[in-house]
Amino acid sequence: MQTLLKTFLTLTSFDSPSFEEQDIALYLEHELLKAGLSTEYDAVGNLYAYLPGTGKNVLLNAHMDTVELARKAKVVIEDGIIRTDGTTALGADDKAAVAAILTTLHTIKEQNLPHPSLVVLFTTCEEQGLLGAKKLDLDKLKGVEYAFTFDASLPVGLAVTAAPFYDKIEAVFKGKGAHAGFKPESGISAIQMGCDAVSAMKLLRIDEESTANVGSFLAPGEKNIVCDEATLVFEARSLNNIKLAAQTSLMKAALVQAAKKSGGEVEIHHEHLYAGYHHRLDSEVISVFKAACNKLALPYREAPTLGGSDANILNERGIPALVCSIGYEEAHTKAEYIPVAELEKLAALILELATL
Repeated sequence: MQTLLKTFLTLTSFDSPSFEEQDIALYLEHELLKAGLSTEYDAVGNLYAYLPGTGKNVLLNAHMDTVELARKAKVVIEDGIIRTDGTTALGADDKAAVAAILTTLHTIKEQNLPHPSLVVLFTTCEEQGLLGAKKLDLDKLKGVEYAFTFDASLPVGLAVTAAPFYDKIEAVFKGKGAHAGFKPESGISAIQMGCDAVSAMKLLRIDEESTANVGSFLAPGEKNIVCDEATLVFEARSLNNIKLAAQTSLMKAALVQAAKKSGGEVEIHHEHLYAGYHHRLDSEVISVFKAACNKLALPYREAPTLGGSDANILNERGIPALVCSIGYEEAHTKAEYIPVAELEKLAALILELATL
């Protein structure tokens, strides 16, 4: 039998940045079939698997893709810590969860353990704004009563009780080019408009429930030409949808005012990427998770997050989905790591949740 650690290392050997999940999906399908599950895909490559049982219909969810920085990961294990050689991210987000789910399914088959009806969902393009989950085929999830999405940092045992509403704004400032030495006064600087807009905004930590950020500012051109076009990409997120709407409105107003001030133009593209959610602390999915943690003597905790996951889409589509921590730290960076002990705790927890 392939061990949990070997499974995780095998998964990290696959390059699976968003939009390139085909190879890892084929490997996962092979392993799911070996574990006795039936499998299906949808139009965007999300992988579904089914293991009939008795009682509840429970969904186990993780995503197949990684950030681009996890490409060509060279894994190092020292003092019980799994990390890379420092040149890439590890991809424990979310391959630690995928490895633990696979290990659980093989254990159920090999030990002939009783279990509820299990549905497994491995999604694509989660790291690109939950694109795979947004295209879910709900007919393939009929009967699911609640779900566990394994996709959060921090030691195993954390239940994410709320997640944010999320907006994206792309602004294209259009000015007027001119020679920066001969006639700068006849130009309208798109860069200056963008800077004025950003300076007028309240960004980063807005309050205890909300954040906003300018993540990209692109204005290619020659140094001796007044820049005539600049593209800025913003995000805003909040646990409170009213606060999010207010923050987004203020940001858009700052963009318009900056263009007006300089005599230029701005095109604003605003997209509400996904909805947030709040779980009742006495909900069934939290109660089941808490009971499993207590049985395994894991340190159960509850907290909201300002990060999004497939659970945002599942909850929006009517499937109560709880995001669970899986033990990794420093995701999306070259410092990403996961202790072997946390990986083992995760596998034990998923097995408990899958055999209740």
